[in-house]
Amino acid sequence: RNKTGYDQEVEKTVADLQEGKIDFGVAMVDLNYLKVINDEYGHDKGNIAIQNLCRLVCDIFDHSPVFRIGGDEFAVILRGEDYRNIDSLVDSFNGELDKLNANNSLKPWEKTSAAIGYAIYDAAKDSSYDDVFKRADEAMYDRKKEMKAARA
Repeated sequence: RNKTGYDQEVEKTVADLQEGKIDFGVAMVDLNYLKVINDEYGHDKGNIAIQNLCRLVCDIFDHSPVFRIGGDEFAVILRGEDYRNIDSLVDSFNGELDKLNANNSLKPWEKTSAAIGYAIYDAAKDSSYDDVFKRADEAMYDRKKEMKAARA
């Protein structure tokens, strides 16, 4: 789904939160190396990388709405099974990325690399949806830094 769909889902989530429905979280996913792929192989290959990441995110988080909110950034509003099983889903996501990167038969733009971070609503920390979103975004950027440090 697109940014407009995301904005509508956020409005629904905010309304749910005001009614006391607090079982939600946010996962943020950001594709790594899109600029490199675009520059070295072309924008058509960058689009393939984005599509592959989207497919993976949608496959892993199949009980929650997934949104492309920026060029190479996705948000998942965690609900239901995905909300309850977030840790194992993140492990599955990272495991699938590891498999793709280990597959030497894939082209560079097919070896998807992405960082994921998430946050679960916590009444002690969060006064709004935006608070949860910001914590998820920070967790994603922390993961990006870890991945960069591991390559160094």
